[in-house]
Amino acid sequence: MLRPLILLLALSALPLAQSIFRAQGDETKIIALENLWNQMHINHDADAMGTMLDSDFVLTGYGGRVMSKAQFLTSIRDKSNQLTVEVSDDMKLHRHGDTVVVTGATREKGTEKGKPYAHQGRFTDTWIKKDGQWLCVAVSYV
Repeated sequence: MLRPLILLLALSALPLAQSIFRAQGDETKIIALENLWNQMHINHDADAMGTMLDSDFVLTGYGGRVMSKAQFLTSIRDKSNQLTVEVSDDMKLHRHGDTVVVTGATREKGTEKGKPYAHQGRFTDTWIKKDGQWLCVAVSYV
């Protein structure tokens, strides 16, 4: 009598376990996308970056500058800004259904129009799952 009850409980918990594993897999994908973002930025790969961005993407940069997807991709193509280091760490993911908000720290080094710069700050990225694909819809740097 106890065995069928345990089996029934185990089977009823299976969808929850699958949901947790799927969520953990999505979180791993998003961390990978965050790290890939940095490499695409360094390599000026605006075409690849564009595939990660939602059509309504918006970026709020240091100093309050706001850019659309098209403006951001233009800035990625701009070779007068040469990033040599872009590292994200201390990332924490906050999931709300098919939306994940990532907060973390960022460090950048490079040259802009020939002048060296270094910046450390914090970021908030918002990812949405659309048609089975994670897309970044908003980024904010402080």
